[in-house]
Amino acid sequence: MRHDGAVLLFYVDECGGHTLTTTTGPDGAPVLKDGASPYFVLSGVGVRDSSRRPIAEALFELKKKHFGSAASDLPWGDTEIKGRNLFRASRSVAAGKVLEHPAGYKALDTPGKVASFVSDVGLLYDKYRPLTFTVAVDKSILLRSEPTKVIPPLGAAYAYLHQRIALTLERLYAGESAILIADQQTQHEAFFRSGQMNEARDRLTNGLRVKPNFDLVVDKPLWVDTELSSWDRELIQLADIVAYTTSACMQEGKAPSRDSYLWRQMRGTLALHWSTGQVRGGGFAVFPRQAAYPEL
Repeated sequence: MRHDGAVLLFYVDECGGHTLTTTTGPDGAPVLKDGASPYFVLSGVGVRDSSRRPIAEALFELKKKHFGSAASDLPWGDTEIKGRNLFRASRSVAAGKVLEHPAGYKALDTPGKVASFVSDVGLLYDKYRPLTFTVAVDKSILLRSEPTKVIPPLGAAYAYLHQRIALTLERLYAGESAILIADQQTQHEAFFRSGQMNEARDRLTNGLRVKPNFDLVVDKPLWVDTELSSWDRELIQLADIVAYTTSACMQEGKAPSRDSYLWRQMRGTLALHWSTGQVRGGGFAVFPRQAAYPEL
């Protein structure tokens, strides 16, 4: 089906640190320091521009339903829907406790209320069917595979995201283009301005047999101020959940089974690889190539 001239808005968020904090290993090679995040995940949830308002309004209504007056009376961050908050709320009530922070989550004081909230959040993915891409960078493998000139995890993640969006749009969604939208990130913006992003993307694209048409993707994200962009900050929450669940997949080596991760709903929206028809390597990508994929 053609949608000539349509624009897909990809709301982007991350999980894990993108810096390479290293120390010297037993063999003299650099290794990640203890406590450093082993993975950096960057996820993009794509919706048509015409869906931006209805999805944002659905998120507003969901918060009013489950958080009550807190949804309008408390600061936005107190009712923010994050993958980590879903997990912590579920774990807390399962232990007979209530999640005290963020403050809005105190309304979810029974297992039934948490289950209902998680179910309604998951329903948004089922109902609106966004086109989802997620990239996990295994930083330990990256250090071993690129000993002389390591590609920065941030550059690798954005490059892979750009590649997969561009190839998918060109092969499967003729006539559409993409804009990435992200929360203001000083380090990310500086990375793009410095030219490091283009360098990383060129390095990862030069060896490809099929070159992506990057003209289909605006060259850098639209950085939004979440204090002013109320619709966009709501939609970015969907990308946060995907990034958090992707990180759990990588750390566990398989898709997480706990309902609060929303894996079933998330998996149903992951883009299929344009050549294989598989989620692996398409909507769910792992870098570098030597790194292991989780069981999906």
